[in-house]
Amino acid sequence: MKRAFVIAAVIELGFVVVLLHSTIKDFLWTHPWWHSFLVAIPTIALPILACLDLLHSGEANALRAKASELQAALDAERNKQLGEIAKNTARPVTPAERNAAILRKYLRARVIVTEDHGSWGGTPEIVEVNDDCIVTLFTPRGPYTSNATAIQAHCGDLEITEVPQGACPARLKILKRYGEPVHFGEITQWEDRFQPAANPKFAKGEMAYSSDYEKPGSSEIRKLFIYASRDSAGSFRLEASTGETHTGDNVTISKRFMELQIEYEAAGFRRMHSGPSAGAGGQHKLFIH
Repeated sequence: MKRAFVIAAVIELGFVVVLLHSTIKDFLWTHPWWHSFLVAIPTIALPILACLDLLHSGEANALRAKASELQAALDAERNKQLGEIAKNTARPVTPAERNAAILRKYLRARVIVTEDHGSWGGTPEIVEVNDDCIVTLFTPRGPYTSNATAIQAHCGDLEITEVPQGACPARLKILKRYGEPVHFGEITQWEDRFQPAANPKFAKGEMAYSSDYEKPGSSEIRKLFIYASRDSAGSFRLEASTGETHTGDNVTISKRFMELQIEYEAAGFRRMHSGPSAGAGGQHKLFIH
């Protein structure tokens, strides 16, 4: 509307300049009806100009709306293309990360574990899966072991079978261990690993028994050693060349020794040498056959 008023004012000013011309002024003086016509011109022109201005404004608004729609369509297409680019350039998930995601579903669940030399005696608990894809399997003190142990493996060195068996929702096959086992004494749950009972002191004395195993056609060997306590407290420690250790009385250690020997033989190993150490004497009452 302001534009219409400006145009009307300019036109009226132009008429005033023309009317001041002497010849035109004399003509208008002798024809009075022109006076009314000239006076009415601004009144007639103003609505016409206003309508023209409104038409122009409406057209401009329509163009702006169309431009906004086009911009919105362009933005949507751009976002779609950026999403496709991000999807195509995303780092692929590694097998270790896939296994870690599976294991996190079963945190604090017990699983069946096997290695090349056989099955584990118990069913360890999945207690941790860290950001580096390292899983920690915890076996508490129980019927199969007198010493709680935590064993780790990289998730890329595992084979997982999600087939439930009993209370275990999955099976794990460890192709390669990560680091050395950590022993926690006689604790029965993972939360007690920082308790004093998790760090028992065993004074290793003389070797009481040893056994060697070989696999025909392979250079792989296994070894088992049993040590008596130096303080003659009647406790023993079983150490396997695979890293497994157990501490307990003569009955517990004898049972675990025989279980490991059976596992080795089932995996294709053959006993080479086995027997009590020289000079062990009768004080080491182990039940090994």
